[in-house]
Amino acid sequence: MNQITLRANAKINLSLDIIGRREDGYHLMDMIMQSVDLCDLVRLEKGTDIRVSLLSSDNGSALSIGENNTAHKAAAAFFRYTGLPGGVSVQLTKHIPQEAGMAGGSADAAAVLIGLDKLYETGLSRQEFLDIGVTVGADVPFCLVGGTARVRGIGENILPQPMFGFGHYLIVKPPFGISTPLSFKRFDTMDSCRRPDNDALLAAMASHDLPQMQRVSANVLEQAAESPEIEAIKQRLRSLGAGFSLMTGSGSAVFGLFAEKEAAAQAAEPLSDCGRVYLAAAAPAGVQVADFS
Repeated sequence: MNQITLRANAKINLSLDIIGRREDGYHLMDMIMQSVDLCDLVRLEKGTDIRVSLLSSDNGSALSIGENNTAHKAAAAFFRYTGLPGGVSVQLTKHIPQEAGMAGGSADAAAVLIGLDKLYETGLSRQEFLDIGVTVGADVPFCLVGGTARVRGIGENILPQPMFGFGHYLIVKPPFGISTPLSFKRFDTMDSCRRPDNDALLAAMASHDLPQMQRVSANVLEQAAESPEIEAIKQRLRSLGAGFSLMTGSGSAVFGLFAEKEAAAQAAEPLSDCGRVYLAAAAPAGVQVADFS
């Protein structure tokens, strides 16, 4: 096998809590996360060095990307860990919105690690993947596993849960981003906030009880963002029929979970004035093979 194309699935947070802080400054998380089928395409081909390019969906041209890109970092981490000679040419076709809290860069990095493992037949274990992934980014371990999971620590402690495939997600990405470092700094100065009850959330997910999910879930970074626009989008999603709505990650994307696909699709047009709108369903994995040769 010389080349492989993978789907790098986005993630959403069904909850997000911060429960502490390590001495090195990293925040300790407790989150319920879900992969969705909104994805980037990541094409890998064996090479002699590491090259990453972004393929334009408009004209098919490729723009070279530097070493700070997470896909490049993941490839470098793979070859450093395995000690293998060689390289890879990575071509990214982006569909996951940026500055959205949907782990687009981390999903690409996870796809690079899984793709390289297949191309070079290294047979890495799940723990080896996680150990490499967390050095690239905090969301990379979840993106390597995907599906439905409770995520703890700084993102490296993945506890897979029964697949939550119920309903359809309407995701709204407003035209502004939210600074992740600033959101964490704001959280650190907050006296109190509404926190999720993740045990109750998992129970509500098991019974597909969207109103109960709304009652027991929360995203503390959404509260730290203090954005009236985010709250307005949530309210509009609810008014259009979403049973559960929340900002994902550090934002700025907001999702509404609808029981029926038709209802989610019908709500898309009224929300188009809020930003870019995406319809998605749950995905069983963070990375899926699309093609190989």
